[in-house]
This record gives sequence, structure tokens and C-alpha cells, in this order.
Amino acid sequence: MASAIITSAWALVPVKPFARAKTRLDGLLTREECAQLAAQMLLDVLRALGATPLISGISLLGNEPQLAALSAGSGAQLLPEPPGDDYRKALGDAAANLAAQGVRHLLVLPADLPTLSAADVTRLLESHRDGISLCPAARDGGTNALLLSPPTAIPFLYGPDSAKRHLEAARARGIPARHSELAGFARDIDTPDDVHWLLEQRIACATLAWLKSSGIRDRLRRQQKATDS
Repeated sequence: MASAIITSAWALVPVKPFARAKTRLDGLLTREECAQLAAQMLLDVLRALGATPLISGISLLGNEPQLAALSAGSGAQLLPEPPGDDYRKALGDAAANLAAQGVRHLLVLPADLPTLSAADVTRLLESHRDGISLCPAARDGGTNALLLSPPTAIPFLYGPDSAKRHLEAARARGIPARHSELAGFARDIDTPDDVHWLLEQRIACATLAWLKSSGIRDRLRRQQKATDS
């Protein structure tokens, strides 16, 4: 018998402290700019999730002091991350708690996907039935979307080549596993190349608007022109 189509899913977004975010951009951006970039990207992810009818709720996992203010109006539930915990364990505990509360389908995604749209989220949810579905990062084989039914279907194995390891973990347990390529999940923003790529996109998002209004876009373009000349 075919599995039922998803009618609702819960989203879980782990959020690192902004003060320590995006260290690979040091030298391109100041620490304050890196923190603000992280905040703007989270806003874009929250807006995409909030505009997706199939998302019934959102949990933010982390201890960033700005989370309450940034998530105001989104209805997001704030889950503090226990100090000293490995973030994979914290994710596993959060998933188990949500499952105990009746969540059947859980979408875990990072907070640094500024080009994510509600259409991307909807396509992923509508193509899923059971087991796991994931979207890999285009650059390093990481996992930029992991949809689990139930939320505890497999352990969280984030890190290098995690998309491959998540798929292998599902198959080892005899759980259906699907791999999807969706543009909004493909590019998280971690490196200078990612920032330059984002600056060339023709989309409406809070992150790109901030990069323009703050003067960072023009500054980086001047620097790039000087380097090329």
C-alpha cells in the first residue's frame, strides 16, 4: 500500500551563536558583519518556512540571544541547546521530544539558506512519503535539508559528506531514502565565493537587501575590481 502524502511537517532549525558565525568569512567581512549576515539569513529561512502551508510549526535550536526578537511573529518555538552538548546529540534529543509530542514528519535545515523559497520547501515535502528525503549541499556534500518520518528515523550525522552518510544510515536500517536536487537548498553561505555568488543573484531576500543597503556589496565589488586590475 502506498504511503500517504504529507499533510503537515514540523521544521527544526539549529542556530549557532551569531558572534561565532561564519568564521570562514573573516577577512572578507568584519565580525559584526558576519553576525548580521547570520541574522539576515535566518530571517530568510523563517520567511520561507512561514510561507509554506505544509509547515505546521518551527523550532529554533540554539542559545543566540537575538532569537526571540528575530523570530517574533513567526510562532517559532525556542529550544535552548544544553551547554557542552554535541550539536548532533542536541538535534537528536530535540527530534525525540518533538516525536513524543506527536510530530510525525520533521524537516531539519540550516539557518544559512538565503535563497530558499516556500516553493522549494513545498516541492520537497510533496515528493516525500516515508523514511528520509534529503537535499545535499552543492559544494561539499553536506546536508542542507533532511526530512525524516518519523523524526527519529536515523541518527544525525552532520559533517563532511553527511548527505552520503545519512543515505547510508537509512539504507542500513531498511528505510526508504531519497535524494533531491532543489535550488533553494543547494547553496548555503559559508565562504567568500558563496558571498560573491549571492551578490550576483536576482532574487528578493533579506540577506541580499542588507548586503546592498549596508554598502557591503559595493565595497566587495570595488575590492574585486582592484584585485582583477
